[in-house]
Amino acid sequence: MDWNKIFGIIIDLSNNILILLVLVLLYATSNFEIKNTKISKQIFAGLVIGAATLFIMSNPFNFQDGIIFDTRTLVFTISGLFFGPIATIISAVIAISYRIFLGGSGTLVGVATVIFSGAIGIYWKYLTHNIKFKNKYLEYFIIGLVVHIITISMFLTLPNNMMVIQVMLIPFIVLFPIITMYLGVIMDQQKNRIALSKLEQAQQLLMKYTAEYNRTIEIYALDKNFNYLTFNQFHFHEMKRYYDIDIQVGDNFLKLLNSDSMKTRYLQTFEKVLKGNPLSTTSEVEDVRGKYLEEIFSPIIKDGEITGITVFVRNVTEQKTYEELIIKLSYHDALTGVYNRRYFEEKIGKLQESNIELIAVISCDINGLKLVNDTFGHRMGDQVLIRASKILEEYFSETGFVCRMGGDEFVIIQPNMDQKTATSIMEKVLFSLDQEKLSGITLSLSYGIAVKTKEIKFRDVIKLSEELMYRHKLFESDSHRSEFIKTILQSLHEKNPREEMHSKRVAAICVGIGKHLQMKKDELNLLRAISSLHDIGKIAIDEAILNKPGKLTDEEWETIKRHPEIGFRIISTAPEYSEIARDILSHHERFDGKGYPRGLKGEEIPIRARIVSIADAYDAMISKRTYRDPLSKEDAVNEIKRCSGTQFDPELVKIFVNIIEEVEND
Repeated sequence: MDWNKIFGIIIDLSNNILILLVLVLLYATSNFEIKNTKISKQIFAGLVIGAATLFIMSNPFNFQDGIIFDTRTLVFTISGLFFGPIATIISAVIAISYRIFLGGSGTLVGVATVIFSGAIGIYWKYLTHNIKFKNKYLEYFIIGLVVHIITISMFLTLPNNMMVIQVMLIPFIVLFPIITMYLGVIMDQQKNRIALSKLEQAQQLLMKYTAEYNRTIEIYALDKNFNYLTFNQFHFHEMKRYYDIDIQVGDNFLKLLNSDSMKTRYLQTFEKVLKGNPLSTTSEVEDVRGKYLEEIFSPIIKDGEITGITVFVRNVTEQKTYEELIIKLSYHDALTGVYNRRYFEEKIGKLQESNIELIAVISCDINGLKLVNDTFGHRMGDQVLIRASKILEEYFSETGFVCRMGGDEFVIIQPNMDQKTATSIMEKVLFSLDQEKLSGITLSLSYGIAVKTKEIKFRDVIKLSEELMYRHKLFESDSHRSEFIKTILQSLHEKNPREEMHSKRVAAICVGIGKHLQMKKDELNLLRAISSLHDIGKIAIDEAILNKPGKLTDEEWETIKRHPEIGFRIISTAPEYSEIARDILSHHERFDGKGYPRGLKGEEIPIRARIVSIADAYDAMISKRTYRDPLSKEDAVNEIKRCSGTQFDPELVKIFVNIIEEVEND
């Protein structure tokens, strides 16, 4: 091997390499974007690379006539890697045309080296997609080695191929891969530099638009003496809006503020930031009540020294209001507005750890709420709960708190209150409730009081107050239910006065039939009670339906037919009326089984209900109604006879016919 010749070849190729490096370095000083998305710029890049390739190929190493060597394989490898197919193909066409123009025995190999090196550069990412190169130097060296091994293999087709390979092996296998690696790193850095430059420009543009045209965030910067360095338009407008000041660069921020407490707050914050501590705060503006600002303070650092402060301000009043609403909802009962169980659990945990000597715990339960719900509906039940909770709050909210634990149960916590004081206040609560009437209903509750001392656990006190409350409720419930029923009956008569007279007339007929059946005094008293209470369920029926002058619709008629069931639910709650509850439920059943609500037949219907059915129908027929004139007594009796065995018990009809004149003459 002639080493002198090889060194000569290397020197000649080095000149060619130097030209290539100069061109690449010149490119590196430009800002031309690699793999630009615009077709026109890709074409332009292809033409520039083609022109550079012509310059390189015009300064080759001539091995012999027709066989020349240069660094075009490096150009097209790098072009394929970084500039993409369009630019690489255009430049390759230029290079191939020039090589064909030069001609000689190496033309075919020369063309092939352009095509293969460009193709490998273009498809390299696809060929190595499963290989993760952590070192860019290694990746570019390997691609250079692969390209030039293939190129060496093409030399086998040349005349004197072994001599060509022997001479060109070291430059192509050692030097060219190293140069490829160097060029790849330069191009990669250029690509990153351009990307970072674009990002920086975009960020600067973003910051400009954010600062200047933002309508939600105030931005301003102060020097170490709190004088304005700069500010955005939104901050300018906000200062004008709230302080009627046209701020200027150089104005002292603190001197513009009216509130001394605000000045103190800002001064303390600025001093912390100037020590290198960024801060983020949310506070209510001292001189604009109800306005909340979120402020982010950051030090301005230049050459390692803190020279000022940047401030970003966002109005979070709506957010703060929403957060307060969410917190309120999470700690308050949605219906009554008093505190809920969650608040209660958290509060007693804190009170347990406190040093308070006495804490009164009052457990309350609204009496008859289920009865109200069943009779008047849940809307009325809700009104009862709301009104009762308001009265409890009137007496206890200033010194303690009222919690709705669920359903009809409330717990009141009163720090620093003894048993006697708590009992006295609860008596006032009961008096206030007794003055309240909702649709004729008097409000009532049962309660139990227990007092916590340091020696007793909170849970034990709560349990004791509940036990006392249930004990009182047990003693009071029967009398309360009876009073409730009387109240409902009174309300019904006040709402519809003819119902009271109707009940008295029905009672007289029923007692007359009962006497004829030789019923005992207690049974006659039950008949009187049924007569008074048989239509009590109508209290829950809309008065407009009860007094409608015309014919009822199907829907209205179904509503009317609910009153026996409602009456049954009301009456069955009071022990002294429980015996007649089924009679109230059954007084609209028919002897033939076509009545309501259960379709009972014959003697399945309680006898007292069968008696009331006849008396009720007769009095209804002889009474004036808004939708019809009354029947004569004779016509009414004939109608009762006609319905004997279908609507009415035939045996009771006979008794009714015999005694009706006697009853009416009494």
